[in-house]
Amino acid sequence: MSQPGQLRLGSNADPVCQPDEVVLHTEAVSICSTDVSYFRGHLSSHTWPLIPGHEYVGKVVDVGSRLTGLLRPGDRLCYWGQTDFGGMAEYRAVRPLLPGHTDRETTWFTERGFTDADQAAAVIVPPDLPSGLATALEPLTSVLRSLLVNPPRPGDTCAVLGCGPSSVLAVQVLRRHLGVDVIVLDQDEERLRTALSCGAGRGFNPIRQADEIMQLIGDHRGQVVDYVFDALPHIKPGEGGDVREMAMGMLRPGGTYVMYGASALPQQISTWMILAKGLKLRATPFDVDAFPMARSARVLELAVGLVTSGLVDVRPVFTRTVDLHDEEGVVEAFVRYGSGGSMKTSMVNCAEEPVHIPPSVIDQHESLAGTLDQASGLTDVLASQG
Repeated sequence: MSQPGQLRLGSNADPVCQPDEVVLHTEAVSICSTDVSYFRGHLSSHTWPLIPGHEYVGKVVDVGSRLTGLLRPGDRLCYWGQTDFGGMAEYRAVRPLLPGHTDRETTWFTERGFTDADQAAAVIVPPDLPSGLATALEPLTSVLRSLLVNPPRPGDTCAVLGCGPSSVLAVQVLRRHLGVDVIVLDQDEERLRTALSCGAGRGFNPIRQADEIMQLIGDHRGQVVDYVFDALPHIKPGEGGDVREMAMGMLRPGGTYVMYGASALPQQISTWMILAKGLKLRATPFDVDAFPMARSARVLELAVGLVTSGLVDVRPVFTRTVDLHDEEGVVEAFVRYGSGGSMKTSMVNCAEEPVHIPPSVIDQHESLAGTLDQASGLTDVLASQG
């Protein structure tokens, strides 16, 4: 990406493996809203050109001397970190922190105002999980970090704002594993249907059904939900009613409002509603002084267990797959991101990774029946992850 709106195939020097690094051959990358924010000019970079991509799966081709015995060539790796760039290159290097095998993190204070780690949380991808689906482990880890640090109570009612990929994952975790009833709000009818199919009980379009939402708030005296999970992208002024203010109006006094992500552009928020209702605003920090990368490695490990056991279905978050070498197809995926009810595009190195969904994952997911069975399965996963 040479500048906003300019994305093309190019050449880059192969990375040299350092003692605490692995070099990975890219198998699949999913497009993230952060990548698109640079493409659309909502975020700026001090260094151009840049290589987008961090929702990533790659095969280990070289292992640094300090990691001998922990990883070996042929292992497939995914990671979670603050590394926003590099995934769409043919090869990339990362400093992995594996669950339970973590060296001391080295950190630095960023220009964006938080302490970051030089390393990234990483885990080996199981052999029966296709790389094109495994890229969802990164956003699922982000969702789990947010919900585990700021959990609702079993039996709460939660409003999820936005029905994009992360929200669809959050709906499954909230409904199936945390015992929460879920209401979703999104102006995209197709995404609303997707969220409802993944476990949400009710869905509202905050533009088309604004009067209905306000009537609901009045009928319940401002106590419709106990918890709000805000996974909205940036909202331009004048795009209908203020959905965040609506959500705060739905939230009971003293309720919890969780900011899942950060918009690339300044956003409007109702300080009056926060004061009037005594709302608690929460977020899970990127800052590794507050949430070490070693802890994120454990969350990433849990995400793998939830997906491979079928307890979380990542298939609904993908709309299409393109070959990573298809320049026109990749550019089109960036241009069309989020339009027409679409979810994620998985960009796959088709020479390395055939696109398929393992029957074992489908069968295990479809065989789960009832909340008790799901809760039992989650207990097993948690026990296996220590």
